[in-house]
Amino acid sequence: MATKKQAPPESVGQRIRALRLANNLTQDEFASQLGVSRSAIAQWETDRAGQVRENLERIAKVLGTSIAYLVSGETGSLQGDELALMRLYRACAAEDRQILLRTAKRLARG
Repeated sequence: MATKKQAPPESVGQRIRALRLANNLTQDEFASQLGVSRSAIAQWETDRAGQVRENLERIAKVLGTSIAYLVSGETGSLQGDELALMRLYRACAAEDRQILLRTAKRLARG
């Protein structure tokens, strides 16, 4: 049975929410990391703009993604296994991301 390719969420707010949840962050935790209020996060995630544009760089950094992905859902030139690996990495907790990076570096050295 073929699996459907999952499209990125439709809006900036939906992508922010999906990535926040993938990073196992509450709105309060995410707001604290960005230095904004929880209500700002709620506004962004429901596409009630606020000051999302002014914070895109910090949002992308905290969520481990690119501004291009947040704005348009663009995943760049990654395809196939590379894209799958990136999605899995983004879905991991911060501690697990470090384990993955160490493992990848060890494997790359051969």
